[in-house]
Amino acid sequence: KPTRGRPETNEVVDVVDGIRQKRLGGGEIIVSEVALGLQRWASADFNAPSVEQCHAMLDRAILKSGVNLVDTAEQYPIPSDAKRPEGSSETLVG
Repeated sequence: KPTRGRPETNEVVDVVDGIRQKRLGGGEIIVSEVALGLQRWASADFNAPSVEQCHAMLDRAILKSGVNLVDTAEQYPIPSDAKRPEGSSETLVG
C-alpha cells in the first residue's frame, strides 16, 4: 500500500530462489533479505574458502538467488596476515 504516494516500507516485491526481495525504506531500492558475508574470504584462517569456492558462492548467491546485499569491509579478511592483508576480501570480489 502506498503511503502518501510512496511505496510501503518492507514491502515484499519479489521472491527469488526462496529469498524475499524487500523495499528498503519508502524508496525504490530493493534489497535481498539474505546477505552474503565476506569476513573469512581470502583470510589466513585454516578453513577459509579457496578463491574458486568464493567465486562459486558469489555466482550462486547473486546470479541464481538474487542476493544483492554483500557485506564487505576494508578490514576483511579476519584473520589477516602478511600474505593475506586487510582488504584482500574486497580485492577477491573485484
